[in-house]
Amino acid sequence: MKDFLRKNSWVVSVLIISAIIAATLTHYYINSSTCEKLNKSLEPITGPQYIKLLGVGINVNWLTFRRVSHYYFMWRNEGVNVAEVFKAKGFSNVRIRVSGDVLSNKTLIKEIKEVVDDCLKAGLIPIFTYTADDVRDNPTSPMARKHFIEWWITVANALKDEPYTLSYDLIIESSHEIRNYPQTLNELYSETIESIRRIDKYRILILTSPNSSSPFNLKQLQIPEGDKYLIAEWHIYAGGPCPKKESHQPYNKTLIVESIKTAIGWSGKTGVPTWVGAGRPNCYPKHLISRWPDGAPKGTLTLNEALNFTRFMAEELKKNGIPYDINADELFLNYSTPKWYSSQEQLLKAILGLCYR
Repeated sequence: MKDFLRKNSWVVSVLIISAIIAATLTHYYINSSTCEKLNKSLEPITGPQYIKLLGVGINVNWLTFRRVSHYYFMWRNEGVNVAEVFKAKGFSNVRIRVSGDVLSNKTLIKEIKEVVDDCLKAGLIPIFTYTADDVRDNPTSPMARKHFIEWWITVANALKDEPYTLSYDLIIESSHEIRNYPQTLNELYSETIESIRRIDKYRILILTSPNSSSPFNLKQLQIPEGDKYLIAEWHIYAGGPCPKKESHQPYNKTLIVESIKTAIGWSGKTGVPTWVGAGRPNCYPKHLISRWPDGAPKGTLTLNEALNFTRFMAEELKKNGIPYDINADELFLNYSTPKWYSSQEQLLKAILGLCYR
């Protein structure tokens, strides 16, 4: 036997390599199958379980901006599932911004259901977030708060039978006037959660931190006791790494590290996992936007600067098991085709290098 092994060492090597490849592929397909089953699962998924599924996502404006919505449903009518375009690129979830009023616009509920169907067919996790401009601008208004709660009650009733991979991110960001009212935000969360839980006990609900979704204000969040189906959200460089007036540096590595450390510390105390709901890989001031030859918006950072920033942030989040979504779709996808901008390919690869599965 020893002589055989010595004379046929190349055969042994091939067999060993084949076994390793087979084991690797088996592990991959088991994971993929598990994720696929979870995406169609009617079994509740806890916050800690859900956070492991999110991977890398992207904010999308399918139900916010008229132009994007037009193309989304135009392609849908032509048999193109735009959600599959995002899944094929490597995204695991989409944070779907909704700005319309589901109380008065019944067509919007129909469109929301269609988007859910498209995402589930594509194997993409759908996260709905409400832009809630009224309550963000008028947080002390009883009418605005009442409308916000009724908006979510309407959505919860419409989607209560959908798989538990569908989640609700209650408010897009704690910016505008509501940033100055953390206690009002907590009260709004409490009332809204209570209302949704009467309809849907186990749906994942995501609560963004007070004061413009700052990680350093997670400590101000008041989390309902005993609810295992909650996730906290925070943002960092949601508007991009833009230089501050007092500094020529577009971003601060220490800020990124300290933000992550703060979020991890808070999760350790509360048992509630966190997710970065919005981070932008370049700076795109509205008054300075120019475009690449392929039509993609051009940021103020050079490609190398944007890549260095993105890789650093992605690696830090990856090391600490915190998934995140980038901001946003139109920076990377030409909805009129719908094809990805070739000029953004390197940046997209850096973003999608983050993998949690």
